[in-house]
Formats: sequence, C-alpha cells, structure tokens
Amino acid sequence: MSLFAIRDDDTSFFTRPEELESVYSPLSDQIPISLAVVPFTVAAHRDIVFSTSASEGQTFPLGENRELVMYLKEQLQHRRIEIMMHGFTHQYKKAKWRWLSEYVWKSEYQLYTETRAGKHYLEDLLNTRVRVFVPPNNRIGKAGVRAVVTANLNICYGSGSGVNHPWGLTYAKADLRRWTFGILRRRRYPFPLDLGNYKESVSYELSPKRATYEKLRDALEYCVKLSAPFVLATHYWQFQRHTAMIAELYNLVDYALKLGAKPATVSECMGVS
Repeated sequence: MSLFAIRDDDTSFFTRPEELESVYSPLSDQIPISLAVVPFTVAAHRDIVFSTSASEGQTFPLGENRELVMYLKEQLQHRRIEIMMHGFTHQYKKAKWRWLSEYVWKSEYQLYTETRAGKHYLEDLLNTRVRVFVPPNNRIGKAGVRAVVTANLNICYGSGSGVNHPWGLTYAKADLRRWTFGILRRRRYPFPLDLGNYKESVSYELSPKRATYEKLRDALEYCVKLSAPFVLATHYWQFQRHTAMIAELYNLVDYALKLGAKPATVSECMGVS
C-alpha cells in the first residue's frame, strides 16, 4: 500500500494560526499535516519577506509567538500535525550572481551546533519528537548532511536530489541506485533511501512555479502503482497569493484516497516514525 503525506514548509515566528487553518482545517479529518518549522527564523527567506522592520540577520524564536505555540501543541495533541525541522534560521547568503541556502553556505561547526540546538529547542518547546529535517530550498551540502545525521535526523528533500553527499561507499551506492532507476525508467526514484544511520526521501512540489497539477497526478499514480510513498510539498503562504492552488491541493488529496493511498506523516512515509 502506498502512503500519502503533505509537507508544508516555513512555519515560523511569523506564522499566524489562521493562515494554517485557512488551508488545512478542511483536511483535518482526512490527513495529518507535516509542518517543516524554522526554530529561529530571519525575517526574509531570499525574496520572501515576512517583516520589513527587522534588521539584517535578526532572528525570531518560534517560542515568542505564544499563540502559534499553543495552536501547534493543540494540533499535536489531536495528532493532526507532525513537526519537522526546516533549517535553523533559513537565512540565505548572496554569492556573486546567486543565492546560497543556509545548509550550503554555513560552516560545518556552525551547522553541527545549530542543528542540534534547533532540534532540541523544537522538541522541548512543543513537547514532541523531531525525526525529519527539510533543507531550506531543498538544498544541502556535505557539511550539512554530516550535521543533520549527527543530530539523528532524516532528510526529506525536493523533486531533484538537492543533496551533495560526503564521500563514502554507502552514499555512492545510494546515488547509483537512484540515478540508475532514473535512467532506466525515466522517473525519479520514489522510495526512501536507507543510508545506514539515516534515511533520505523525495517529495513532489505543489507551487505556482513547479510541477503542473497533471504532472503531480501522474507521479501520484506511479507511486501508488509501485506501493511507494508520495509526499506532496508546499507552502501555506503561497495559497494566499495563488488561490487556485487550494482546489488543486484538495483534489490531489481526494484522488490519493480514491487510488487507495493511506494518509500518513512524512516520517511514516520514510519509515522512521
């Protein structure tokens, strides 16, 4: 049986409970929502600005939004959500002509320290266990991988691999398996990759700039056919700017259930719950 999950990124200090409710309350009795949460967010994620009054590099702890914390705890109590970690601050750095995401540009020591601190902060604040790490911008470098693995987290990335693995035979075998599958079947490898001390898994993005609704349906059908998990990745704030996405989200959930997929969290899809 195929498992179906929804991964929503960017919950942070700047998130209002009603923003999440406006999108996901109609689904509360159908499927849990896996929220990728930023523990100490900055005010701008590249060109997405949550506050214009903050100074550059200023961070905002999730715990200072008491209304949101109470809401998340209530949703956890009713098992309507799962908490994942989405970077530490989600801060980008400009390098020449491109933006580098947080788990690409930071040093290994900083990533090691912050990943452990961010995970423990979320777990203590929300009284829950965090099992999955979602890299900001779905990109993570070698140092980031080592930091995440050391913190006993698993990685859920985007539709491309987005992962620059450290050198090692285990990583090489996993990459070979993924790329061989893609070449032979002309499809993304849909199963979680077991890398010994952690797992990696792919997700499929619903956004105005990514895969069309038809392509997502096709990918969903393929995963169900193979009994592979399907994780639909999106951002709550995009639904406010692109209202047509709401109908697409609800239609994909209905279609997944019609195909026989079982509602699940991302950690369940990865086999790490």
